Amino acid sequence: MNTLIELLKCDQIYWLDNLTRGKITTGELKKRVDEQGLRGITSNPSIFNKAISNGQDYDGHITGLVKEGKNSLQIYDALTIKDVQDACDILNTVYDQSDGTDGFVSLEVPPYLARDTEGTMKIARRLFSAVGKQNCLIKIPGTKEGIPAIEQMLYEGININITLLFSVDRYVEVAQAYIRAIARRVAEGKPVNQVISVASVFISRIDVLTDQLIDQYIIPSRESKNASQTCLLSGRAGIATARLCYQRFKEIFNGESWKKLEEKGAHVQRPLWASTSNKDPLYNDLRYVVSLIGKETVNTLPDETIAAFANHGCIKKDSIEQEQGQANELFGELKKMDIDISFITQQLENEGIQKFTESYNKLIGNLADKRMKMLGDEASPQKISCGKLDTEVKEACALMDEKQTARLLFALDPHLWKKEPEQIKSISKRMEWLTLPDNFTKNTDAIIAFVQMIKAEGFKHVVVLGMGGSSLCSEVTRQTYALTNGYLQLWVLDNTDPAAILHIQSKIDLEKTLFIVASKSGNTEETLSFFHYFYQQLNNKNPAKPGNNFVAITDHDSPFVKVAEEFKFRKVFINPPNLGGRYSVLSDFGLVPMALIGIDINAILSSAKQMQSSCNGVPAASNPGISLGVVLGICQKNRRDKVTFILSHSITSFGYWVEQLLAESTGKERKGLIPIHGETLADPKFYGNDRVFIHLYLKDDNNDSDEKKIKAVEDAGHPVVRIKLANKMALGAEYYRWEIAVAIAGMVMGINPFNQPNVEESKKNTSQLLEGWSKEGNFKIPEPLLKIETISVYGGKETKQLATNHYKSAADLLNGFTEMAKPNDYIALLPYFMKTEPRTKVLQAWRHWMRDNLKIATTLLSGPRYLHSTGQLHKGGPDTGLYIILISEEEKELAIPEEKFGFATLHEAQTLGDFRSLDDKGRRVIRINLGKNIDEGLSKLFQAVKDGKHHLTQKLVM
Repeated sequence: MNTLIELLKCDQIYWLDNLTRGKITTGELKKRVDEQGLRGITSNPSIFNKAISNGQDYDGHITGLVKEGKNSLQIYDALTIKDVQDACDILNTVYDQSDGTDGFVSLEVPPYLARDTEGTMKIARRLFSAVGKQNCLIKIPGTKEGIPAIEQMLYEGININITLLFSVDRYVEVAQAYIRAIARRVAEGKPVNQVISVASVFISRIDVLTDQLIDQYIIPSRESKNASQTCLLSGRAGIATARLCYQRFKEIFNGESWKKLEEKGAHVQRPLWASTSNKDPLYNDLRYVVSLIGKETVNTLPDETIAAFANHGCIKKDSIEQEQGQANELFGELKKMDIDISFITQQLENEGIQKFTESYNKLIGNLADKRMKMLGDEASPQKISCGKLDTEVKEACALMDEKQTARLLFALDPHLWKKEPEQIKSISKRMEWLTLPDNFTKNTDAIIAFVQMIKAEGFKHVVVLGMGGSSLCSEVTRQTYALTNGYLQLWVLDNTDPAAILHIQSKIDLEKTLFIVASKSGNTEETLSFFHYFYQQLNNKNPAKPGNNFVAITDHDSPFVKVAEEFKFRKVFINPPNLGGRYSVLSDFGLVPMALIGIDINAILSSAKQMQSSCNGVPAASNPGISLGVVLGICQKNRRDKVTFILSHSITSFGYWVEQLLAESTGKERKGLIPIHGETLADPKFYGNDRVFIHLYLKDDNNDSDEKKIKAVEDAGHPVVRIKLANKMALGAEYYRWEIAVAIAGMVMGINPFNQPNVEESKKNTSQLLEGWSKEGNFKIPEPLLKIETISVYGGKETKQLATNHYKSAADLLNGFTEMAKPNDYIALLPYFMKTEPRTKVLQAWRHWMRDNLKIATTLLSGPRYLHSTGQLHKGGPDTGLYIILISEEEKELAIPEEKFGFATLHEAQTLGDFRSLDDKGRRVIRINLGKNIDEGLSKLFQAVKDGKHHLTQKLVM
C-alpha cells in the first residue's frame, strides 16, 4: 500500500516544504506529483539558502543576473520567482483536476515585513503579479499587523498562505479575515471561486518551548507524587493546538454565514499543519503526521518525513478528531503550573519572525558574496582585519541586521540616528544622497550637452569657486584624472590668500574660462568674494557679457539664484535640496566639473550604482558600506579614532574629499573620527593604539612597498581595511561606499552625521573681526607669547603658561607646546598660505618628525579650506588636538569688489577667527606668524625644531 496515496483518500493532502531548482530540473518534483500523490509545495529562505550554498544549480542563472546589473535582492527575486513559476507549471495538472483547489506553490514575502502592513501588501502584490500563475500562494505571517494585509490581499484576489500561526485564537482571527475578504468580494459581485487560502499552524515548535517549561517544573519536583503525572503533559501541546484549531475550523466553516458564501462558489480555508518534522528523538518520528489526519486539511512535510511515512507510516482516518476533551484539559493543567500558553504562542511568533529573518538575511548575504565574487575587481573588493575587535564588530553587524539597518537606510529613515523631533526633521532633509546614482543618471545627457556647447564656444579653462563639499570633489577630479583632448583644464579656488588667487589668474585666459560658482547655501563668504573679483576682471575686459563666463551650482531657494539672474549667468544648475554639501559629489557639484574635463560621468555613476546594489538591503557582514561603517564606529568606541589613509599614488587626492566627509560628519558631541591623510607609512613602533588603517589602492599601481608596511601594522594588532580599485572610474563607487560608511559610523557612535553645528562659529568670529576692522582699520591682536626676529608666537588660554618657561627661541616654545601632547592626541599643522611644492615638502617632513618623536598622529590641512571640513572636528570633536596655525605677513592687498576690505584682510580675519573659536572651546592652540618670507621662516623654524630635539626630553609642560 502506498500510504502517501492512501492519505488522499482521507481527504487530506500533503505538500513538500522543500522547493529547489534541482528538484525541478531533475524531474523529481514531477515524479512526486505523478506517482506519489504530492499536491503542493512551499519555499522558504533556509531551504533555498542551502541549495544555493551547497550546489551549482543556480550559478549559471546568478551569473547572468549579475551581468545584467542586478543586486542581491533582485537576484533572490529572480531565482525564487523562476522556481515558483516552474513548480506551478508542474502542478498545474493537479490544479486543473481539482477545479483550482489543489496544486499550489507558496512564495513568501520577506519576513522582516511581519510587522509592516503596508510593506507586506506592496510586496505581496508585486510577487503575485511577477509569478503570474493562479496556482501561486503568497505567504504572509499571521501577525496582528499581517491580518489586515491578508484580508486586503484576499479581497484583491491574491491567494494567501497564512504562516506563523501558533494559537487557536490567532487561527480564528485569520479564518474570520478570510471570510470577511470573501464577503466583500461577494457584496461587490466579484467572483470568489478562484480565491484560495490556507492557514498554517506550526506544530512542533509549540512542543519544543512548552516542554522546556514543563521540564523546569519537573526537575525540582522529582520526588513528588505529581512528577510522573507532570511528565505526561510533555509533547502534547502541539497536537492539542492543532486539534482545537480543527474544531474551530469545522464550527466556522459549517455556519450559516459561510454556507451563503459557499453557494457563491467560495472554498473553505483549509488548515495546514506546518513544522511537522519531529524535533525530539524520544518521540515517534511520524507523530505529527499520523495524529493529524483530517478532512479538508493539508500537512506540509520535509523530505525525510515523507520518506519515513512512505516506509512505515500508517493511516488513522480522522485521527485529528480524537482526544478533543483531553486537548482542552491539557491547557488547564498547564495553567495550574503557571505555564501560560498565550505567552508561549506570542514568544513563538516573535522567535519565528526572528528565525525566518535570520535565514533570509543569511540567504541574501550569501547571494551578495556570490555576486561580489563574480564581479571580481569590478566590485572594488574590501577585506577587513579587526584583530582583537573582530568579535565586537561581528556582534555589531548582527545588531545592525536585527534593527534592519540596511533596509531602513535605503528607506531614508532618519530614526536610525536620532529620536528627537527636531533632529529627525533635520536628518530627513539630508538623505537624498542615497538616491543620486539613480536620479542623476537621468540628468547626464543635459550635462553632456552643456559641455559640448562650452567646448564649441572655445572655452579652455574651468575654475571652480567654492569651499568644502562644493569644491573638494573637484580637487580630487583635478588631481586624479588626465585632461582629455578638446576638453577644459580644471582649476579649483578655495583659498582667500591673494597669492593663491593671483596664481590661478596667471594660469588662465580669462575670456576663455568658465567659472563655476558652487555654493549650496548661496551665502558662502569666500565664494561670493571670488565671484565678485573675477566678474570685475572679466567686466574690465568684456563689459558686454561678463556673465556669459559664469554658471552657478546651488539650491533652488538659495540667494545665489537671484545673484545669477542679476548678473546674467549663462546657466544655473539647481541641485537637489535634500543633501548636504559633503554628500553632494554625485550631484551637479561633482559631475559638472568632471564632464567639463572629459570624464565619462555615466561610468562614474554606473560605478556608484554598482556599490549601491552591493549595499541596498544586504546584511551588514556582506555589505561593503555598512560593514566598513561598523568597523569605524567600533574603532572609535575603542579609542582607535585615527583613521589613517594609505592611498596608492594615482588616487592620493581622494584623501582630501574623504577627510572632510569623516571629520565634518563625525566630529561633534566631543566624539569624532580623525582622518589622517598624507602621512607616509612608518614602522609599527611609531604608532600608538589609536589607529585604524585604510589601504585604498588601484590594482595597476605599484603597491608592493605599502602592502609590506600595511602587513607589518596588521601583524602588530592594528585594524586594517583593504579596498582594491579596478580603475579610476571606480572612485564613483568609493564616494558612495564612504558616504554609507560614515553615516553608519555615526549611527554606531550615536551622533547625527549630517549636521555641522560648530562650522558657523569661525564664520561668526570672522564676521565680527571684519566689522571691527571696518571701524578701527586694524585687528586688535594681543601681544605674542614670544617674538624673536621675524617670528611671533601667539597662545590661547590653554597655552599661555608656556610664556612662564622663558623660552629663548620660537623652536623651544614650539617644542614645549608639542610636549603637551598625551597618548591618543594628534597635532594639526594649519598653514594659512598658498601651499607650494617646497612648502609642502617642509610641512610633511615636520609632521613626520613629530609623529616619530612623539608617537602621535599628525594632520596637515590648508586654511581657510579646512574651516569648511575638518574645522567642525577641531571644535566639536574630542579635545585631543593640538593646533598649530601658521600665517605670514600679507604684503599686498587684493581688492574685493563691493567690500571695504580686501582678500588679505579677509584671509587674516579667518586665521584670527579660527584661533578665537578654538581658544573659546578650550583647545590647545598656538598661532605662529612666520614673517614676510614664508619659505625662509618655515624652513628656519622646522630646522630649529629639529635641532632643539633635546628639549623634548628635558622639559615637560603640563
